[in-house]
Amino acid sequence: SAPTSFGKSTLIDSLIESQKFENIIIIVPTIALIDETRRRISSLKTEHKIITHASQEKLSKNIFILTQERAIDFPDLPEFDLFILDEFYKLDPREDSERAMTLNLAFYKLYKKSKQFYLLGPNINNIPNGLPERFQCKFIKTDYSTVVTEVIHMHPSKNRFDELINLCNSIEGSTLIFCASPNKARKITRLLTEKCSQLKDNLLNNEADWIAENYHPDWTLVKGLRKGIGMHHGKIPRAIAHLCIKNFNEEKIQFLVCTSTLIEGVNTKAKNVIIFDNKIATKKYDFFTFNNIKGRSGRMFKHFIGNVYLFNPPPQEELPIVDIPLFSQDELNTEESLLIQLDKDDMTMESWKRIQKYHNQSILSIDTLRSNSGINPDYQIELAKYLLKHQYILEALSFSSNPSYAVLELLCCLIWDYFIHSRSYSDIHSGKQLAFKLNQLNHNQIKTIILNEISQGIEADDAVENTLNFIRQWAQFHFPRFAMAVSRIQNELAEKLGIEKADYSFFCTQVENLFKDPALIALDEYGLPLSLAEKIKNKLNPEGKLDIAIDNLSKLDLDLLNNLTVFEKELLQDVKNYI
Repeated sequence: SAPTSFGKSTLIDSLIESQKFENIIIIVPTIALIDETRRRISSLKTEHKIITHASQEKLSKNIFILTQERAIDFPDLPEFDLFILDEFYKLDPREDSERAMTLNLAFYKLYKKSKQFYLLGPNINNIPNGLPERFQCKFIKTDYSTVVTEVIHMHPSKNRFDELINLCNSIEGSTLIFCASPNKARKITRLLTEKCSQLKDNLLNNEADWIAENYHPDWTLVKGLRKGIGMHHGKIPRAIAHLCIKNFNEEKIQFLVCTSTLIEGVNTKAKNVIIFDNKIATKKYDFFTFNNIKGRSGRMFKHFIGNVYLFNPPPQEELPIVDIPLFSQDELNTEESLLIQLDKDDMTMESWKRIQKYHNQSILSIDTLRSNSGINPDYQIELAKYLLKHQYILEALSFSSNPSYAVLELLCCLIWDYFIHSRSYSDIHSGKQLAFKLNQLNHNQIKTIILNEISQGIEADDAVENTLNFIRQWAQFHFPRFAMAVSRIQNELAEKLGIEKADYSFFCTQVENLFKDPALIALDEYGLPLSLAEKIKNKLNPEGKLDIAIDNLSKLDLDLLNNLTVFEKELLQDVKNYI
């Protein structure tokens, strides 16, 4: 545990360059960090092949860079000489219980396949007693920082936004503005665009024109870029979020308005951090998260003194002891969806008692319950009971290619009723709405969907960002995961009853890849937006394979691509530089 800018990642680079390790796996919390880590490692002196997707072929020496979700589902992972877990505080379920359980499961599976591990993260006071002995490891904590942080307390008298504008009119150097939510990020970006006197017009017109053309000209991000303001939050496409960070680090952007998505280890070169809100969404952040945000100010060899401007009093000083449910198996923090994945020898007696009921029931096998990792076993059993009671629904679910709209709606409603248990989840409010939006994605380009939303009276910002958020959260993550769980449950019950089995893998792959070539979708993570990848797909000719797409992209002569703008060629060159 060491502060931001200490050099924890440099240790990873040194270990790789030592050439002592043949197979290495690095688990990072977000897909944005896959790309950042990949770009950094691609410049090292190493013979390793970097693998980020299951479609890529392994060589004798490989570095896998994956999120926890990808690691769990990745087929045929080898034994590892070194397992690296970045931002390991996310093992603690207090921040995000669902993802913490997934990370604990990834940790459990990977430490059993690895000779050594290295866990790194900032601002952690301690780890649970007994953990170093259990995992044969050592905890090293340092407060040594490579930059000095100056904290300036703001005292807004009446209007906090007016005070923010006054500060931004006088501040010098690259400045991150942290706020609670995407809506707040938009509001601040609009205010800066209108009222910040030190900003100039037409700073990033090429970027703004391209985003306007491919998404919508009234998107606040477009207007901000024209003034030299970037936005970074979870509803912005990865390639564009990467572009905003790149322009910020190159000082083409003075202000980068962000939410907590930027705090999860993405490297920025900010002289100043303005902490405008003391919340993430509606929940107040703790001292640990506050420290992480504050740590974004300053950067070794760039800004040795970082300024932090606080618009709210800091939270009470208390650095966490990171709870690792895999180890502690505390009843309050450890979900049964994690416990069911553990071998009996790795469970406490109390944990075994909690999950014994799943071994004693005969409705669904332990193998099926385990294969649907992260989904509450009770929810799975309840769905199975319903399907056994209504066999005609079980039969209706036995499709293997593309479902009819009626069957898709049925599937989405079952997912909603049995797995979601919520009025609203990631901007979707019902199973019927989920089915409608998935079907819309099958038959329309993204820009067409955005324009359709606007024609219904929805504001451009909401139309753009909610469409992009649906793609990221539902099409590319939640729906395939939940649908495959229904498929496995249907399969087990169908076999018992002599009914035709389902196979949703083709349809789920189609949805996850937005009904397009999977390799083109994967390139978005490399900084190549889908709309640009589609313009050159005949040159890439990937046939679904990322390795082929990367190889063909690396050989492209950009001077011969006459149908591309100067900005598109710059984007392509940036991607080529790191493959």
